[in-house]
Amino acid sequence: MIKLSFKVALPLVLALFIISGISCTQTVEKTEDFTVRITDKPLTFCNPINLHVGSERARRAGEPVVILYQDDYYLFITGGRGYWFSDNLRDWTYVTAPNFPGGVLSVAINNETLYACSMNQKDVYKCVGDPKEGNWEQTGTFDSDRYGDANMFFDDDGRLYMYYGWSQIMPIKVVELDPNTFKEIGESKVCFFGDYKEHGFERRRAEDVIFPYFDHREYFPEEYPWIEGPWVTKHNGKYYLQYAAIGLEFLSYSHGVYVSDNPMGPFEYSQHNPLTFKTTGFSPGAGHGSTFHDKNGQLWTICMIPSNYGSGRGGSEMALFPTDVDADGVMHSNTAFGDYPQYYPGIKDNAVDNNFTGWMLLSLKKYVEVSSTLEGYKPANAVDEDFMTHWSAETGDPGEYMTVDLGKECDLYALQVNFDQQDAKIEMGGRGFGFGGGSSLDRFQSYTVQVSNDNQNWSMLIDKSNVTQDLRHDYIELPEPVKARYVKITNVFTHDEGKFAVKDFRIFGNPDVAKFTKVSNVKIVRNPEDLRDATLLWDPVPGADGYVVRYGIEPGKLYNNYMVYDANTITIHSLNKDPEYHFEVEAFDSGTDYYREVTEETMGRGAEIELTKGRGRGMMGFGQEAGSMVRKMTHEGINEYVFDDITPDFYTLRHTFGPVLWSGELTAAELTGSGNEPTVTAELSELGKGTEVMGQMNLKVVPGEGSGKIIVTFDYNK
Repeated sequence: MIKLSFKVALPLVLALFIISGISCTQTVEKTEDFTVRITDKPLTFCNPINLHVGSERARRAGEPVVILYQDDYYLFITGGRGYWFSDNLRDWTYVTAPNFPGGVLSVAINNETLYACSMNQKDVYKCVGDPKEGNWEQTGTFDSDRYGDANMFFDDDGRLYMYYGWSQIMPIKVVELDPNTFKEIGESKVCFFGDYKEHGFERRRAEDVIFPYFDHREYFPEEYPWIEGPWVTKHNGKYYLQYAAIGLEFLSYSHGVYVSDNPMGPFEYSQHNPLTFKTTGFSPGAGHGSTFHDKNGQLWTICMIPSNYGSGRGGSEMALFPTDVDADGVMHSNTAFGDYPQYYPGIKDNAVDNNFTGWMLLSLKKYVEVSSTLEGYKPANAVDEDFMTHWSAETGDPGEYMTVDLGKECDLYALQVNFDQQDAKIEMGGRGFGFGGGSSLDRFQSYTVQVSNDNQNWSMLIDKSNVTQDLRHDYIELPEPVKARYVKITNVFTHDEGKFAVKDFRIFGNPDVAKFTKVSNVKIVRNPEDLRDATLLWDPVPGADGYVVRYGIEPGKLYNNYMVYDANTITIHSLNKDPEYHFEVEAFDSGTDYYREVTEETMGRGAEIELTKGRGRGMMGFGQEAGSMVRKMTHEGINEYVFDDITPDFYTLRHTFGPVLWSGELTAAELTGSGNEPTVTAELSELGKGTEVMGQMNLKVVPGEGSGKIIVTFDYNK
């Protein structure tokens, strides 16, 4: 019996359920004494990250910026006249700022003053007074309105630099600005161009397109990458200039980094790139964001990732990953298990190595039972780790449900429900390049979650029957672990008159039984014609859910990875051309097994038979009168097939489009009467496999009142 039952209270003043954002131009070095900043639950978050304000629709989470100012974090995103603040990167309050610049933003600190500007706009703004009050005013103008993806950077000495660039053919550039007038000092300098022939992760491959923004033409097999979103982080005296490549609509959207000892360069490419890279799992993509120091001096990178809801072009959301700079000055992030539950910043020291909770994904590829299914949106879509697919019920009525069978009793630690909205009457915010927000609703997608060990007796686990926030990715860390085999989500209310639809119902737990096994006998073949490519094959580990393939250019610095589910091979296309690479494969096992449908058991296997009425109806049943032929599909395990309403006439039974099995004239005397004794019997064919005869297919005619039956039986030897 499952004892735990609780209701989840919605926050009253918080705009965000979990972390969002990043960016800090001030220098905060890592302290030797780590301070735990969060001690109460929830301690964890799970990518992707929700972004909303009160009862507004979810916002497009684009190009995020966070600064640490006077012991509070401030989050800024593209398009809004406002921002959020938090003292712990978990609990957020929204600030309305009518004069704050919109667009793709840059925000920086100089002498305790906040400054902001927007891409390709000449106006510069400063915050007047406490930023929690939201008062901003114009304070200057740039010389240029060509600062694409602007990033203002105030160095420790007060000097101001502008990094900018957003193009497939133009470079990332830097120019020094006067910190008082914001006018250019000297000439701008080229930092770097894209170089996809040398840098595999910069490849804009047509195979990686998720949703086409360039829908007026076909994507070329390879194109110049979009190089965009420059962001500078100063750490231990070095300047790390990160950039995004190759475009939000690609699975391989990611970050790279160049390094210099001088803010004006020259900048050197890091052969350890990419910085953040994630092409598999529920939340792929890791580009156009920024990197910041938290209050402990640890680094984090926030990334814009692709999203898709209903019809139309995709939008964007956010994901957060721990980052670090090693003893040799190499900046790197960790995206392995990056869309599983992670600890909030300020909980784990050395988060780049220690931030994964160990709570495994239990729901992947499990058996799903549903109340109904809209054609084309099958139940398996809700447990496939693909944000582009979803299951939809036939309606949005209360009571529509889906149940996930984990296969055995498991320890549940957290859930993430990811919703779609099928056939909604109103377009949802966040689609395409829209910024979302604006309109509000009294109620959004509402539901309950119950658990059971027998699929009959249920205990309430989560009651969200009246949700007033647009939680498209509703992540719940349970107060205490719960044991259960079956987990059921039931619709209570669906907004916008849509149908109840779930992208993925993700269930996490089993940390105590999870296994991680280093794989031996890994074969690597690097493509001699294109060194950016490599194919790996390894011995499968029995029972493994999947594998983490780590790689890097030094044995102790395997900073990049792919997660491979349910396979023991992968071809990767993200290598830098010049260096040699080292690889390592680790299997992971949640302690559960995937549900693998055996179609001959669930759908049956056999052959079709047809019964034709009348003489001269044509070879193989062609040319029949309407209703004169009946076909039945036979299935292994079903041993009797009945043709009803047989009246006197000539009948032919055949293997559909195949040979005749039986034919004959049936009379009224043979078809009418009482009792179950057959009036006609016939042996049709032997049954078996290979050289073994296993039984006999037979026919019998059974009379009835007014009409009879032709019954075909599959009689197997005992």
